[in-house]
Amino acid sequence: MFAVGDTVVYRHHVCIIARVREAYFEGRDYFELHTLFEKSLKLYVAIDDAVPPVMRAPMEEDAAYELIDSILDAGTIDESILHAHGTTLSLVERQVKEEYERRLKSNDARDLIPVIKSAYERTREREDAGRRTTAVDKKFHDLAESLLYDELAVALKMDREEVDAFVKKRLAVLEKKLRS
Repeated sequence: MFAVGDTVVYRHHVCIIARVREAYFEGRDYFELHTLFEKSLKLYVAIDDAVPPVMRAPMEEDAAYELIDSILDAGTIDESILHAHGTTLSLVERQVKEEYERRLKSNDARDLIPVIKSAYERTREREDAGRRTTAVDKKFHDLAESLLYDELAVALKMDREEVDAFVKKRLAVLEKKLRS
């Protein structure tokens, strides 16, 4: 069970439990959560509902390293299964968006990686073809990356602003080892 002062992940948002609101809504007790990286955001979750996977402890440091190390081998969202016979491009785009949303709702940091990688690759493909990035790909790439980096910052005990460079450097070292 969680208590006031604990750091938790609620719907991918890294939060601290600020206080308990007794009989806050419909006679139920709620946790008041303050997000660590979105200063103006407060979230409320019924204490009875504050169980995994809805609310969980942040990943440990060793799990953060394992997650980063898995990025190179992680797959993207398989769009080929979305391309059924006669499927229109707009339907595929809608299905990709729904898959992005489904993975963001999972509250599992591992589900963020395929979103980031897929949106990145789709953006590169569009740019290479002389087309613009879709708003959906940009939105979900940025959101998934931000949520992932928030949790990594807590797990690795580093400033949020340092995470991107740290991840890129670690991946570059791993890539170099794989080539050797």
